[in-house]
Amino acid sequence: MYLMSTIAGCRPVPDHPKEYKEAGRLPIVFPSDNGATIPYNIAPINFRLKEPGNDLFVSIKGHHSILEQGFKGNKTNFRVDSWLKFLSDNKGDSILFTLYQCQDNKWTKYKPFSYFVAQEPIDDYLVYRLIYPGYQAWNKMGIYQRCLSAFKVETILDNHIMPMTCMNCHSMASNNPDHMLLHLRENNSGTILISGDKVQKLETKTPTTFSSVSFPYWHPSAKYVAFSIDKVRQLFPSIGHERAHAFDAESDMVIYDVEKNEFFTSPLLFSKDAYEAFPCFSPEGNRLFFVTAKAVPMPENIKKIRYSLCSLSFDPKTAALGSVVDTLISASSLGKSVTMPRVSPDGKYILVTIADQGNFPAYNKEADLYMYHLKDSTLVRMDALNSNDVESYHSWSSNGRWIVFSSRRMDGLYMNAYLAYIDENGNPKKPFLLPQEDADFHQKFLYSFNIPEFSIKRISVNPYLIEEVAKKSEGEQVKFEPTH
Repeated sequence: MYLMSTIAGCRPVPDHPKEYKEAGRLPIVFPSDNGATIPYNIAPINFRLKEPGNDLFVSIKGHHSILEQGFKGNKTNFRVDSWLKFLSDNKGDSILFTLYQCQDNKWTKYKPFSYFVAQEPIDDYLVYRLIYPGYQAWNKMGIYQRCLSAFKVETILDNHIMPMTCMNCHSMASNNPDHMLLHLRENNSGTILISGDKVQKLETKTPTTFSSVSFPYWHPSAKYVAFSIDKVRQLFPSIGHERAHAFDAESDMVIYDVEKNEFFTSPLLFSKDAYEAFPCFSPEGNRLFFVTAKAVPMPENIKKIRYSLCSLSFDPKTAALGSVVDTLISASSLGKSVTMPRVSPDGKYILVTIADQGNFPAYNKEADLYMYHLKDSTLVRMDALNSNDVESYHSWSSNGRWIVFSSRRMDGLYMNAYLAYIDENGNPKKPFLLPQEDADFHQKFLYSFNIPEFSIKRISVNPYLIEEVAKKSEGEQVKFEPTH
């Protein structure tokens, strides 16, 4: 099957080689994701040809079909329906992009570049927060969901709906928004818990804890949520090239029983002698992973503190935590700091960020992604994903074949969302930038993509219902039962 569209302005792309000249090189385009692996249900990858010209014609050849479309100017804007059908027809195969450009009524043909279309789909939605890149101002921010097979963006909650309210740490149980939560800070503060159509507000500061809960991770049963309790602080150096540092001045960990509305913990997770952070349950729900470092005075030790990756057994039937902490990656042996563990849905791998120090790597240019293989305890640097700038927050798709991560590689300032394929052996393929309808989007957009999380379906809760609950409720007080 062949799909074709032509353009006006220049002559149609000629079939005879004499009617155009060969550039003899690849075109210079943005985004430049040549060689990336993409899902067959991803929105069109629009790009801008960074060469002077009046018109553009693109021919995309797959094993089973060809998609051709012309455009005025130097940017593509592929039709969504034609694009998705073309990818579906050619999944499991490479597709070749050949670009023809018209300048002064003369056509130039560039060498083709390629993508590979994977057999496995990506989750339907991506949920993320938009915030200014300095992470200081929170009067203009929001949490949004984007349909990944198109370009529609919907608001979950933002400062237009709830002015002067900080909103963060959105989290879903196994990528399913039927069970999700997010935190509100400052005005109308509290934790918003969403279960189906039910929205409630929780007060999570207790007499036993020094603060409200922070970074969450749902148990696969959706009966529990692990939280760290953090006293996060930021430093803004007045000299040098580093813009900021974030650190924990104090940190503990608790588990929330959704049905009982109570916290419980263990001395192994709740101690003034250590900073425990970024919990993560195994897909079977029988193990809790987290990072921990010896408690030291901060911020004077900000350049020295390093976190190890550890785990603790958990019995979901009895809510019993184990008595022995296993160290998977030792910071002292590694000489670096591990943070943000995320276990693959098949339970084989843990994707982590590793930096020189600390557990908030958003400002660490050296921060990179690594894969820890649980079967043989090996740690592999994910060179295909990393750059010379920050790679930070990451999460898995529900089928375990895709990840999303945030990176400052584009300009060193803004965090953007990148998607990448992970094969069954834990090997990554070249990532690609989250597609946008306008190829010039990133030259105009002034917000960073923060905490990207996959969702298997659209979040249907009305943002004004969240606002109503947040403003009218003081929050149901969570009880605290220290040990189980």
